[in-house]
Amino acid sequence: MTRLHDALAEIADEAPAVDLADRAIRGNRQRKRTTMVLAAAATAVVASLAIMVGTGLLPLRGAGYIAALPREPRTWEIKSSPLPKKKVGPLAYAYTTSCPDTDVPPDCKPGRWRVVTRAGDTYDVPQALGLTDKAVLGPLTITPDGRALAYYSDREQKFKIRDLASGKELTAPVKVPRRQLESEIFLRVSDNGRHLAFTSFAGKNGLLIDMRNGRTTPLPTGWMPVSVADDGDPAVVVNWKDTSSRVRLVSPGGVIRESSIPEYGQRFSALAPDGRTMAKVGETREGDGPFEDDGTLVVFDTVTGGMQGKIKAQGLPEDAVILRLGHWLNDTEVAVLVGISDGRHIRDDMTTVYGMNVRTGEVRKTGIYPVGNARLPGIVM
Repeated sequence: MTRLHDALAEIADEAPAVDLADRAIRGNRQRKRTTMVLAAAATAVVASLAIMVGTGLLPLRGAGYIAALPREPRTWEIKSSPLPKKKVGPLAYAYTTSCPDTDVPPDCKPGRWRVVTRAGDTYDVPQALGLTDKAVLGPLTITPDGRALAYYSDREQKFKIRDLASGKELTAPVKVPRRQLESEIFLRVSDNGRHLAFTSFAGKNGLLIDMRNGRTTPLPTGWMPVSVADDGDPAVVVNWKDTSSRVRLVSPGGVIRESSIPEYGQRFSALAPDGRTMAKVGETREGDGPFEDDGTLVVFDTVTGGMQGKIKAQGLPEDAVILRLGHWLNDTEVAVLVGISDGRHIRDDMTTVYGMNVRTGEVRKTGIYPVGNARLPGIVM
């Protein structure tokens, strides 16, 4: 029994039988070339024909997870089955299905969510909203330990969190109509599955939801949740404009603390174990041109807004581009999602996760994945 499993079992007994909250989806608003690659592949090319078992995705405090790269990643050729009701092992990643351009098999359904376990089992998740007729991808996220899945149920119009081993599902106490998913939606969940946060760039405010007692706390429209704590600690939402970014900490009781940093950016890490440190992808620009990645991380204090400066990544391949950040592996290392660029595009057949030391810039490889647009445990999307 894991901590998450125990917590979800307890929560399930106490959770009110009310409606769920949802409103998810995302896209890429003006995300740069690198971020656009991640969301653009909504009808994803992907897959993994063979997966080698590693020591796990999280905690990544030593060894990591390696997935064998398929020679021809064609999702319609990969064997899968519906997600079982229970006894599913920790997930390695999730992706959306695609179909061939011609001679489409009658049973091929593009834009559906599919998950792959660390053991290599591949399951369809038909209950999770995938690509809509508005060309928007329904939200889905995996807890850092890979043991729980959060998604939007199109049939029930609710956000759900499922413990994969026990099959227990939790439902948020607020219903969100699907029509509210037609703008950019962000979904995050705490490591233990107790708190869920969602926001959008349009429409009503988002919510921070305590799945145990049904308590909800409003989150501001246009702010993106990047970190949701297990118990008591605040959720972190971010916003950016012009040449600066704002970071707001929202407690379950609604208490707000806000700081500002003189750095534009949309790609932040979760909150560090010390409860105040965060990082973001470093970006620069020439004149009035677009912001471009500069291969650094900006580390800052959410309490004071003070920055420790830009930390240059040491040891990444020359053609590597930092795409996203995620959870903290320990007090000094943050998860960094890296793609490979050919000078114009990011390869969509492989991404790598590194642990990057925010003091020295040194990196160590912790995971290799055979698809560029995958949802990975703990990575902020």
